[in-house]
Amino acid sequence: MIFSLVGIPTRVEPFFVVIECAGVGYGVRICGNVYEAIVAGGYDTARKNFALVTRSIYSEDNAQLFGFLSEEDAALFDFIRSLNGFGPQAAMGILSTLGGEFLLTALLHQDVGSLVKVPGVGKTKAEKLCFEANARKARLEKLAVTQKTDGAKKTIAVPNDLVVQALTSLGYAPKEIQSAADKLAKSTDKPASITRENLQEWIRLYLKHL
Repeated sequence: MIFSLVGIPTRVEPFFVVIECAGVGYGVRICGNVYEAIVAGGYDTARKNFALVTRSIYSEDNAQLFGFLSEEDAALFDFIRSLNGFGPQAAMGILSTLGGEFLLTALLHQDVGSLVKVPGVGKTKAEKLCFEANARKARLEKLAVTQKTDGAKKTIAVPNDLVVQALTSLGYAPKEIQSAADKLAKSTDKPASITRENLQEWIRLYLKHL
């Protein structure tokens, strides 16, 4: 198993890169954000070392490497491909299209509308993805809690289902709701928990940040 690579990108394409490490070139399938990071940082033209978190996938007639910018993205890739009916290629396509944090938000909120934006994912497949992910919701929420930003741990606030349902009915998108939840998580001027009795108060608090 190869869990990471540090080397010089010698061939760079939008979804594929060859990383040369100690004279050996490793072909790695990558997400769009990896390609952007390599090109933006000039790692290919300046022949600078670039670090990738990787996952090795083996089958009877093939062996593939998949590369990510962070362990968190790699863990989300592992989660998607562990679901019934979703292999590594599908997991990579979904993660590459939506990005790690937005994908987590969509899965936590069962947001079929966002998932169908992924090429090759229709309504039926998006609904299946939501169903399979919800069956492993405890693991999904654990992934959300351990996301990192700029090397520092960041807790993604998971909005309450009652709040999400209410705000979604008002026309707000999951990404907007998540942004408001993250802002509210830093506030001390709010009730200790969400109940049906204080739901309207929480909705007003969310609306202030939307």
